[in-house]
Amino acid sequence: MRTIGIDVSKATLDVALRDEQGVWMKEEQVKNSTAGLRSLLRKWGRQGLCDKTTLVCLEPTGHYSHGVVKTLLDLGHPTWMAHATDIRLSIGMQRGKSDKVDARRIAEYAHRFRDKARLLDSTCLDFTQLKTLLALRERLVKERGKDQAQMKDNVLYMTGGTKQLVKAELERQLKALQRSIANLERAIKAILTKDHGLARKNRLAQTVSGIGPVLASEFIAHTAGFTRFDSPRQLVCYVGAAPFEKTSGSSVRGKTSTSSFANKRLKSLLRLAALSAVRVDGDLRDYYRRKIAQGKKPIVVLNNVAGKIIHHLWAVIASGKPYKPHLHMS
Repeated sequence: MRTIGIDVSKATLDVALRDEQGVWMKEEQVKNSTAGLRSLLRKWGRQGLCDKTTLVCLEPTGHYSHGVVKTLLDLGHPTWMAHATDIRLSIGMQRGKSDKVDARRIAEYAHRFRDKARLLDSTCLDFTQLKTLLALRERLVKERGKDQAQMKDNVLYMTGGTKQLVKAELERQLKALQRSIANLERAIKAILTKDHGLARKNRLAQTVSGIGPVLASEFIAHTAGFTRFDSPRQLVCYVGAAPFEKTSGSSVRGKTSTSSFANKRLKSLLRLAALSAVRVDGDLRDYYRRKIAQGKKPIVVLNNVAGKIIHHLWAVIASGKPYKPHLHMS
């Protein structure tokens, strides 16, 4: 199978085409635009260098790669967005770096591991938009929190005209932020309700103790509607809640700990979910109190609770039934 590697940057795309024997057939740089990529692939197609069976691989680069993926899907190319760390670790020690070399390395990776490729479809664009909206909402919520803190603290100790001016400006800013957040939440809801299956998964996820609308939306966005992983253990690892042993021979006896390779956003939200879950009556609160009574450290038990929340979430999505302890407890 011929493979194409694309190194995406803000302004340009470096594209490398590799044949079945590892010969580099073409390498070109085009503008990062729909017209530039579409023109190049059609030219190579007319020359008989690639067709609709040629696997195209690229790394996720946020909004810079959004148009690239849409163009590839519109043209009907099998498209794989591989993790940059997987590519880097697969090629061993390397010296030097350039966009042209990176495009080659991506194409080589796609050829070697083509049997593991997770091909994208049109639904991935909705999940990309959902992640963009959620990220912007998160930023605006943080800004709102800063303004609210200043209203409660700084303004309280001001006097005279300065106090009135600062208070008026902060109130104006808070109203604007609230409107923007409400608009984003409506857009997020529209994406989640557009597809009946996603809407159902969103409702089911929120039946799990600790999971609210924001965390449910984040899980759907980052797991492609709970289709990206094959087991709850994989999802627990992805969010950085899985403990791993650190031993080697007879001399290395490190403490079991979680990995730094994790989705930091989901990990943070899941920690808050665990804190919320152990504060209300339920099986997770009972579990937390039982482990604390046994002498376990609270931070360790909270991490275990986070893992249990994911297993409960996985169970309700798989069963299609709202969470009930006697059905879904792990």
